[in-house]
Amino acid sequence: MVADSPGGGHVFQSHAWGELKRSLGWEPLRLLMEKEGEVVGTAQLLLYSVLPMPGKLAFCPKGPWLPWDDGETVKLFFEASRAIVKEKGVHTLKVEPEIEEEDEHSKTLLWDVGFEKFRWNLNHKTAYFVDLAPTEDEIVANMKRGARYNARLAERKGVEIVKDNSLEAQEAFWEMFEITAKRNGFWYRPREYQFRVWKAMFDVEQAHLFYAMHEGERLAGAIAYTFGDKCWYFQSATTNKKRNLKPTHLLQREMMKWAKHQGAVLYDMMAVPSPEDLENEDHPLYGVYQFKVGFGGEVRDFVGCLDLPVRPVLAKLWKKGEPLYYRAYRKLKKDIYY
Repeated sequence: MVADSPGGGHVFQSHAWGELKRSLGWEPLRLLMEKEGEVVGTAQLLLYSVLPMPGKLAFCPKGPWLPWDDGETVKLFFEASRAIVKEKGVHTLKVEPEIEEEDEHSKTLLWDVGFEKFRWNLNHKTAYFVDLAPTEDEIVANMKRGARYNARLAERKGVEIVKDNSLEAQEAFWEMFEITAKRNGFWYRPREYQFRVWKAMFDVEQAHLFYAMHEGERLAGAIAYTFGDKCWYFQSATTNKKRNLKPTHLLQREMMKWAKHQGAVLYDMMAVPSPEDLENEDHPLYGVYQFKVGFGGEVRDFVGCLDLPVRPVLAKLWKKGEPLYYRAYRKLKKDIYY
């Protein structure tokens, strides 16, 4: 149903993702809106008790998916959603719709409903997208010269791309991922959390692990998620060996080809700097952006994370206390609760 909603949904709105979060203490609440027998809106809300504070938080990661050009339907959806979550003890409804910052019409609808900007964004606000609708040759032709050259170089030097979802391959990827994160100074979630995510998504064949191999050695790896007609380049890692062979460029090119063969029409390369920081060489994602821009896509900047107070008094109290709760949870659990 989510994949049939306006815009095609997001993997974080999939049933598998909701069940994963259930295993981590969240309660999935799935809402469906129909009009004349057709799905016109969906939302997977994740409910979380924020004890010792009373009440619950409802989080809709990368959603909801609605017909934003139909203001009446959008407002009816949120009116019904607010009533439903209020009955379940929710004080704040948090959403991350993939509405672009330039879409003043849809943003006005959200402000009219009562949404307000949250203090930070929980998932990437700005992302890089590659259109997979053109032919395979056209997709490669749309890549920048440097990226095309590096991919061909890797191919000539004997680098091969293999898909391997085995547990042994996942263990190897984790080791590579830790090396990459420490080398680049990235924060990452604990091993237990990550393997639980992978198992949930691999079990339903929505996660796919690829490696760039050379002479039997893993040089780079990447995990893609699929849902509906979309594919997400979710995580990647490299070793410190043979980087001159440019394995990551060939890896991405072949992953896009694979995704197209699976029926994907959109390849989401995920996080890049916000539009105003794209040329800021000091931005922590500047190097990531320079790599991704080589694949011939476009930057899309969304509205980010928004809050709707459902029980105003408790919502105000939560808004004030949430930073302390977040820091305390991260210190105690070595992780974040979202």
